[in-house]
Amino acid sequence: MKKYTQEITIGAYHTNQYAQASVTSLFNIMLEAAWAHARVMEWGYDNLKGNNMFWVLSRVYFELEKYPLWQERITLNTWSAGTDGMYAYREFVLENEQHEVLLRGSTAWLILNLDTRRIFRLRDFRDTFPRLEEQNACRNPRRIKPQSQSEKLQFYPVLFSDLDVNKHFNSVKYLERVLDDFGIDFLDRFELVDIEVNYLKEGMAGDALAVNKSRIDDAHDQATIVRESDGADLCTMILHWRERND
Repeated sequence: MKKYTQEITIGAYHTNQYAQASVTSLFNIMLEAAWAHARVMEWGYDNLKGNNMFWVLSRVYFELEKYPLWQERITLNTWSAGTDGMYAYREFVLENEQHEVLLRGSTAWLILNLDTRRIFRLRDFRDTFPRLEEQNACRNPRRIKPQSQSEKLQFYPVLFSDLDVNKHFNSVKYLERVLDDFGIDFLDRFELVDIEVNYLKEGMAGDALAVNKSRIDDAHDQATIVRESDGADLCTMILHWRERND
C-alpha cells in the first residue's frame, strides 16, 4: 500500500476554546496514521516488538495552512518518503471536504534495539520504504541546535498521563508542555504557522522537566525541554507564530 488514507470527523475532544482542532490533536492524528500504515506495511509496533525493536520519532516539521473546525470532516493521507539508510521519512497531507490543504508535514523516524538502544540500519530496506516521486508534501525536518540554558528554570515531574506505550514521555506531550508554558494570554493572540521539532533523548517516569524558551525574532521562538537530574536537552523546537483572526 503506497498511501494510507483516513477520514476523520473533528470531535469536541480534538478542539480548543476556538472550536478549532488543536495543534496537539492534529499531531496525534498524524502519529496514529503513521502507526496504522506501518502496521499495514508489516513494520508496525507488534512486528518490531517481536524482534526486540521499536520505532522512535526523531524529527518533525509541519505547516498549518488552516485549522479544521469542530464537526468538520477531514481526510489525512500519509506515505513513505524513503530512507537514507538510517532515517525512515514519512509525509502527510490533511485536506477538508473542499480539497483545500490544511496541513503538510514531514517526519523522520529511527528503529532502535530495545535493550542496547542502537540504531537498526535501513540501508538494505530501500524497497520497503520507497519514496513516492510524484509526492512532496513539504521539506524534510532539519537538525536544530539547542540554545543555551537559562539559569532560572522551573522543573515539573513527568506524570502518569505523560507516558506512552514504550514508557517514554510521549512525543506530543513535549509540544503540549511548551504551549502551556507560553500561557493563555499569548495563545489568545497567536497561533502556530509551522513547527519543527527534534527529539534528542528519552524522558522517563521519575524525570523532572523544564521548558527553556528564547525569542528568535518577532514571529519565531525556540523552546527546549531540559531534564533536571543531568541538565540534558531532551527535545528542542522552533515555533513560528501568526496573529489570530478569530
